[in-house]
Amino acid sequence: MTTYSNYLTIRHRGKGIPYGGNGEIREDGDANYGFKYVKGNETALRQIPELARDPALLQLALAINASTTGLFTVGCVSGPVDDDRGHRDSGYMEFSINSRSAIANAQNYFPIFFHFDRFLHEAEFSAPTSFNWELEGATFLERDQSAGFTCSITINTHYSPTREEATHLWAESLEALGYFLQSVPPAHEDFIYPQ
Repeated sequence: MTTYSNYLTIRHRGKGIPYGGNGEIREDGDANYGFKYVKGNETALRQIPELARDPALLQLALAINASTTGLFTVGCVSGPVDDDRGHRDSGYMEFSINSRSAIANAQNYFPIFFHFDRFLHEAEFSAPTSFNWELEGATFLERDQSAGFTCSITINTHYSPTREEATHLWAESLEALGYFLQSVPPAHEDFIYPQ
């Protein structure tokens, strides 16, 4: 029996990248630190506040931003949820294909989603986790107005009886996602940002 879910949706709005943020507190209690291009720069990645407080999210960002992938991160956040039902973790990682022509067509994200789904099935992944891939329009303002789509993956673990178990499930789920995404090669050489 499958204990995880993996699905793809489309959000009908758009945004400009880079987006600003200097740590102002939002309505949800978290802060926005803005977009930073950090591909291949582990030192810069480790200085991002959202990643500094979540080792599993940091490892996922390192995997996506490896110099060998055709992807780069756009944004992220995560946090624990502890209430009367138990303990779980929730967050997202947004990324883009690093190709002007590839991001112009939303269909180019589907093979990544599809092969991740096959990977979970073939690996007999069993962590009770939900992966929601969401495509959204985006324009890279400082990169010749390159327009197309980015993809956010929202990850929600199911409730666990202890905080330790919830943290373990979160790490296991992000590790599987990172393992897969680090294998996505560059699609084309018309890079949005230098590799």
